[in-house]
Amino acid sequence: MDTSDKNTKTKTTSNLEVNLVPKIEKRAWREETLADHFHCILCGSPLHFRHKTDFIKQTVAEIAHCPSCGVKNRDGLHSLQ
Repeated sequence: MDTSDKNTKTKTTSNLEVNLVPKIEKRAWREETLADHFHCILCGSPLHFRHKTDFIKQTVAEIAHCPSCGVKNRDGLHSLQ
């Protein structure tokens, strides 16, 4: 490029488009939340749930475990209304 001519503008000779983000299909928020709740976080197998209701204390104990890998995933206590 000649530096003596200050009024000349550079010209674009080629365009390069780069897509660094892989295209991932978006799942619905509800479907993803339910899949996370009902499947094992370690192996992906469906969880088995047990519920023990105590009507005197007005509570329900929820226990979730994976039969495939034997991991106890969830142990929650919920109040009855």
